[in-house]
Formats: sequence, structure tokens, C-alpha cells
Amino acid sequence: MGDKPRLMKWDLVEDRYNAIGEKDSDTYIKPMVTSAFSETMCGGINVLKNIVVPWDLTCDEIIYVLEGMFRLTCDGETYICNRGDVLYIPKDNHITYEADERCVIFYAAYPHNWKQLAGLTHVPGIDPDDFVPG
Repeated sequence: MGDKPRLMKWDLVEDRYNAIGEKDSDTYIKPMVTSAFSETMCGGINVLKNIVVPWDLTCDEIIYVLEGMFRLTCDGETYICNRGDVLYIPKDNHITYEADERCVIFYAAYPHNWKQLAGLTHVPGIDPDDFVPG
């Protein structure tokens, strides 16, 4: 038998979710599935408001929009995602995450250690206490 399921509750992000509305521009990423207990993938919640974040994607990623409108630009093409939309982004692309108003997305990424493979020690929006490098 394999490892047991793990349940992460919304209250892990609720305070920061509410605080995002107080600022003009912000992003907050809460990693929930990490390499601390998964050997293959990672995922979490990202709250964005009035922000543009350029990024070199070093992993495959799936985004599910929970609230608001999320835009992703890749190679000059913009993908507009609304609540309930799912977006797959293959690795090795230069992308930009964009949100005008507050939006909330769930992301899942493979492999789980993409930050370590990319040599990253900081990701905008992830609190240092939540940063798991591998």
C-alpha cells in the first residue's frame, strides 16, 4: 500500500488571501504539495492582484482558475483564463503571469524539484518559511 492522502485546508491561505485585497499590487504563492512528501509533483495556491510576473518555466505546469481572470503570455500569444478554465503550459517557455484584479489559481507542476533544478533560492510570492527548494 502507498502513502496516505494528505488534506490541505483553505485556512492555510485565507489570511493572506484576505490581505491581498488591501494592496494595490501583490502576489502570494502557498505551496501545499511539496517535495517534503511527494517524489514526483508539487502544487498549491497562487493569489495575484494587479501584477505582471515574467518567468522562465522549467517544469510542466497545469493551472486551474478558481476565481477571477488570469492571463498567461507566451511567445507573444495571450491566453485568457476565467473561473473553471484549465491551462497546460509545457516546460522551457518564457511566460508572463498576469492579473488585473484579484484572481486565484491552483497550480500543479512536474517535476516537484523544479526550483532546485533551476538553481532558484527565491520565487516572488513564496514566503521564505514556505520555500522548499527541492
